[in-house]
Amino acid sequence: MKLISVEPLSFDEFCEITLLAPNILIEIVEHGIVEPEGSAPESWRFDPQMVSTLRKAVRLHHDLEIDWAGIALALSLIDEVEQLRERNRFLQRRLTHFEESASNS
Repeated sequence: MKLISVEPLSFDEFCEITLLAPNILIEIVEHGIVEPEGSAPESWRFDPQMVSTLRKAVRLHHDLEIDWAGIALALSLIDEVEQLRERNRFLQRRLTHFEESASNS
């Protein structure tokens, strides 16, 4: 399901889209898995891009039976790995460019 909206989602909208019970979403927010704007559930606004993060978290929770604190850590590590992979790709491109420049000299 692709989201068309780029407007922030309310707590109720986010629960509806992710098919989560409100108490579960509150627990997920308490663990920092998604971080809405606002100070309380009734004023929370979620970036639509958080839906994919939340779906990944729910999948980990169900498939691997990891608790929410563990999922927060796992997602953080997954992000770090992705950043390292991107940095590695960048450095590989620079190295290739450097090697090509050196061989043409």
